[in-house]
Amino acid sequence: MKIQIKFSKEQAEGFKNFCKLKPPELDDEDFYKQIFFAGCNSMTEQIQSLVEAHKASQAEENSQTEENQAEVSESPRKDEQTEE
Repeated sequence: MKIQIKFSKEQAEGFKNFCKLKPPELDDEDFYKQIFFAGCNSMTEQIQSLVEAHKASQAEENSQTEENQAEVSESPRKDEQTEE
C-alpha cells in the first residue's frame, strides 16, 4: 500500500526538520512506517481512553437515574397520603 500525504508549506518544513532526527542506520521507508504506526497507536490509545471515559460517564449517569427512580417510587403517592 502506498500512502501520500499533502502538507502545507509549514507542515512540510516541520516534517523535514523532524526527519533530521532519523537514526542513520534506519532507511527512510522504515522510518516513515514507524512514524505512521506510532501515530496510529497513539490515536488508538486516545480513542480507547475516550471510549472508557464515555462508558464510565454513562454508567454513572445510569446509576444516578436508577437512584432517582428508586427515590420517586419510594415516596408516597398523592392518593396514598392520608389527610390530617
